[in-house]
Amino acid sequence: MDHKPVGIALAVALGTSLLLRTGSAGSDTRAAAIASQKSTDKKAGEVREDNGLKLKLVWCPPGEFTMGSPQAERDRWPNEDQVHVRLTRGFWLGQYEVTQSEWQTVMGTTPWKGQEHTGEGADYPATYVSWDEARTFCRKLTDQEGQAGRLPATFEYALPTEAQWEYACRAGTTNRYSFGDDDSQLSDFAWWGGMIGDGNAKNEQYAHRVGLKKANAWGLLDMHGNVWEWCRDWYAERLPGGADPEPPFKGSLRVERGGGWRGGARAAHRAGVHPSSRMDLLGFRIALSSSAPSGDAARSATVNEDLSKEIATIEALGGSVVRDSDQPGSPIVTINLIRSAKLKDEDLELLRRFPN
Repeated sequence: MDHKPVGIALAVALGTSLLLRTGSAGSDTRAAAIASQKSTDKKAGEVREDNGLKLKLVWCPPGEFTMGSPQAERDRWPNEDQVHVRLTRGFWLGQYEVTQSEWQTVMGTTPWKGQEHTGEGADYPATYVSWDEARTFCRKLTDQEGQAGRLPATFEYALPTEAQWEYACRAGTTNRYSFGDDDSQLSDFAWWGGMIGDGNAKNEQYAHRVGLKKANAWGLLDMHGNVWEWCRDWYAERLPGGADPEPPFKGSLRVERGGGWRGGARAAHRAGVHPSSRMDLLGFRIALSSSAPSGDAARSATVNEDLSKEIATIEALGGSVVRDSDQPGSPIVTINLIRSAKLKDEDLELLRRFPN
């Protein structure tokens, strides 16, 4: 039972009751309720921009795909050996890279100013941003949106995982690029080849304004070229596979994806870079999803700690909690939920808009 915490507050609003089973630390069950709208109710490519930045986010549904490149793929790198991946949760991904205007609004800085190989303007991608700075942007945006009442407490903005990134880039395809294998079409979809190869950035050696090229099948722009994009994962030579993969170990490098304006931009193209790096061809885009762990991450979470937090939320909303300890090691917790005056109609509507 892999339910989402946001559903608990929704269940409170609807006056239902809920039975939760919990195990010891390391259990793969999660104490939460079912959200009112399934992720299957949304279609790939659906767009939302109901945030303070009016930043467009594209829906990427749950699914399975093969990450990496086949041995016969031209120009492939040795770190692209294929693995099967299953993403159990859908997520929203920025339609384009975070822009300088969006960065300034949240962070109040201009790290790209005066740097070489850098265009400046509201719609240019934010570059010269380290991994930690990109993560800080995500945290600040999450806090701002939460305080403004536009984001449930169980959702957060974050860097996408490497698996999420490639899944979204491919958008259901299996080719070198999201549009196929024909290199002659690459300039229609990407800024590339400014220094390596003979691309359309050869005479314009900088990251261009976002959204000028064609989108992939899900409506995502600039997934190929323009700037490399930070991902959440530590870099490993071998791609992580399985359910919701995100390597738990610590390394010295972070993953970057997408290629940049200087060279190539295949869907499987990947590299590792030091998290303190700031470069003219390195930016990021954001993902929005539930902050509750899933997949392998969920199996390593401390479930009882999660449950304690969720029970506290229920009690704060006016619900009551009755414990039944007749099964040591796997207690049953029955939660009698009542509609609370503390949960306003706009809160309920907010929760309905954030299914997972």
